[in-house]
Amino acid sequence: MSVSVYFVGMAALCFAAGPAWRFGLAIAFAALHELGHLGAMAAFHVRPGRICLTAAGMRIERPPGLQVSFAREILIALAGPVVSLGLAGVFYLLPLPPDFCYVNLGFGLFNLLPVRQLDGGRALYFFLCRRVSEAVAARVVMVTSLACLFLAACGAALLGLQRGVSMSLVIAVAYLAAGC
Repeated sequence: MSVSVYFVGMAALCFAAGPAWRFGLAIAFAALHELGHLGAMAAFHVRPGRICLTAAGMRIERPPGLQVSFAREILIALAGPVVSLGLAGVFYLLPLPPDFCYVNLGFGLFNLLPVRQLDGGRALYFFLCRRVSEAVAARVVMVTSLACLFLAACGAALLGLQRGVSMSLVIAVAYLAAGC
């Protein structure tokens, strides 16, 4: 396991931006999201090669040459958002602060976006690979990612004009755009 300097920087930025309990809550729920992926991998007997904490969460790298079916890759990709959305549902029903529900709902929905670096983009890629070549699937996912990021940037700009700039939204869109 390794920790990227970008993880430390993002953690410092998030810690400085708001109450420490919110940052701790977000880290705990992000860890549960990632445990969803690891749980699905374990269910399919897929061992991670390396785990790295990055600015956007956790990156799970596979050992070279590991072959996993496209269907299992889709299930592994969707396992994290399923955990997040399931937690959102549970916390909605419990008499807890609404932040518990909203953070998980945000993680789940955000990660389902069809952007290459997110779980939704990975699931889309492997779904397309079942029907077209990997090269075509990669191009479709890239175009989809750029379109989604364009819409997100427009939405962030409109939201910024109406309610003021949301730094977390600007950082998220910029980070994802840099990875395309």
